[in-house]
Amino acid sequence: MNLRFLRTVMAIAHSPSLSAAAHDLGISHSAVSQHIKALEDELRFQILDRSKRPPVLTGEGLALVEHARRIEDIAGDIRSLADGSRLRGQVRIGVVPSTVTNLAAPALATLCAAHPDLKIDLITALSERVLTQVVDGSLDLGLVTDPGSEDHDLTLTLICEEPVELIFSAADAAGDPFTLLTERPFVWFDRRSRLSQQIQGVLTEKNIRVRSAMEVDSFEAVTALVEHGLGVSMLPHRIGTPDPPGVRRRRLPWGSPARRVVLASRWASPRRLFAATLADALRGALATHQTSA
Repeated sequence: MNLRFLRTVMAIAHSPSLSAAAHDLGISHSAVSQHIKALEDELRFQILDRSKRPPVLTGEGLALVEHARRIEDIAGDIRSLADGSRLRGQVRIGVVPSTVTNLAAPALATLCAAHPDLKIDLITALSERVLTQVVDGSLDLGLVTDPGSEDHDLTLTLICEEPVELIFSAADAAGDPFTLLTERPFVWFDRRSRLSQQIQGVLTEKNIRVRSAMEVDSFEAVTALVEHGLGVSMLPHRIGTPDPPGVRRRRLPWGSPARRVVLASRWASPRRLFAATLADALRGALATHQTSA
C-alpha cells in the first residue's frame, strides 16, 4: 500500500474539493484521481462517492482516513529513528487546563523549536475525558491527573507530584487551618474531578465539615474567589505558577493528598518515541521553574 496514496486520502478529508487537495499536495488533479483509483482497485471498496459534486468520501473512505493517520504516525516515528534525533508528523495531545501555563506550553514550545517538522494538535479537558480519548485513539497522549486505578490499555509516566495545600485570603491569615475550614465558606474546584474527590476523602477522614459555597471549573477561578475573600479552598502547589499577592498557603498539619501529574499513552502507541521526548521536556520545564524560583 502506497503511503503517498494514503496521504492523498487524508488531504481530501481536510479539503473542500479534489482540486484543493491537489493544490495542498503540490500535484495535479488527475494525479489525485489516479491515487484514489489505485487504492480503490487494491482495497476493493469505493473511497469516493462520485455521484456528488464535489465528490465526497464514503463511509469506508472516512474509516480509511483514520487508519491512514495511524500509519502516518508510525511512519513518522520510523523516519525519526532513521535520522536519530528529529521528530516529525502530527501528534494529538490532550491536557488538563491547570497544566497548560507551567508545564504544557513551555515543554511544547521547546519541542517545536527543536523539531520543526512536528505538528501538534492540542485540546484541554478534564482528566476523565482526556483519558477516554487516549484509550479510544482519538488522542495520542494526555497530560492528566493520575486516575488512581489501573488500566491495562494505558501507560502512565509520572511527571511530578504537587502537594495539596490550604489557600486563604491574606485577611484570614490569623486563623488556624481547622478554624478556616470549618468557619469560612469553601470554594470547590470541579467536584467531578479526582482531585476534589481526594480532598473530600481527607476532610471526611478528619471529620471536618466544610460549608460548600461555590464550585468553579478552573484553579484560576478558585484562586480569584479566595483572593477576594469569598472563602477558602485546597489546591495543589504548582511549581512555576505563583499565587496572587492577596492569597496565602499553608500545609495542613494532619497531612493532605498530592496531585500526581502523569503523561498517559496507550501501551501499544506508535508514538512512544514522542511520549518519552515530551516527558523529558515536561520535566525540563519543571526544572527551569525550580531554578528560577
